[in-house]
Amino acid sequence: MKAIFLNKENKIRNGWKILIFFVNFIILLSLLNLALASFLPIMDIFISEFIALISVVISTFLMMKFFEVKNLWDVGLRLKPNTIYEITFGLVLGFAMITFVVAINLILGYYRYDLTLNQIYPQIFEALSFFLIVAFFEEILFRGYPFQRLIDGTNSIIATLIFSIAFSLAHFKNPNINSIALLNIFLAGVWLSASYIKTRSLWLPISLHFSWNFFQGYLYSLPVSGSTLIEPAFNAEILNENIISGGNFGPEGSVITSFVLAIATIFILKNKRLNDVKIS
Repeated sequence: MKAIFLNKENKIRNGWKILIFFVNFIILLSLLNLALASFLPIMDIFISEFIALISVVISTFLMMKFFEVKNLWDVGLRLKPNTIYEITFGLVLGFAMITFVVAINLILGYYRYDLTLNQIYPQIFEALSFFLIVAFFEEILFRGYPFQRLIDGTNSIIATLIFSIAFSLAHFKNPNINSIALLNIFLAGVWLSASYIKTRSLWLPISLHFSWNFFQGYLYSLPVSGSTLIEPAFNAEILNENIISGGNFGPEGSVITSFVLAIATIFILKNKRLNDVKIS
């Protein structure tokens, strides 16, 4: 019976750590939502995402402190000599990726823009804040403590496949979801997991995730994972619903995005400037 819970080193097995993490996260998320509901009868998406971020950070802190005897920052948030490069690399690559997808659709006539600029202030700060919160929350949840414990318990490839499937399924109820969109979200999970495995840091996946979402949803004014969550810089229209445009789901439902994600993942793994960690 003892072997079910403890490994040969007499430490709790990684599978139980992952389960405890998610139980903690769900309880904290429920309690915080319940507490705020009494003060805020209607909570917008910004507040909901912030509560989720607080919940995942506290859950990670507790697991790191009591099970790993380490600091929160050791989950992949510690600043290192290469951190600035990783963040810059992620911001530039994310921008380049979504720009390529949008450019192809503009050339083909599938996207159309009214270039009259909408009100910038305070919308741009709301967009920056919102997409930063989303990036931190989702990366700490899907590439943070539980993902890292699964790597320890299995290997990088198995952990990446499992959490990329989970990442895709987490978006299953998004508006206008389709099979290509689910595939692309899975590929995005692989892309972001590979960026953590390459650097053993969350700064690269966070910056990639933020850059893709911010430029897609704000600058290029297109749906992010099927939804328009903030007021964009311009008014954009998707003229044709097909596998190139992504239809109402937006660029993440496009086969061009599938290609871009695959190439970007390879590019990250081949990059010599990023901390090179051998994939087990």
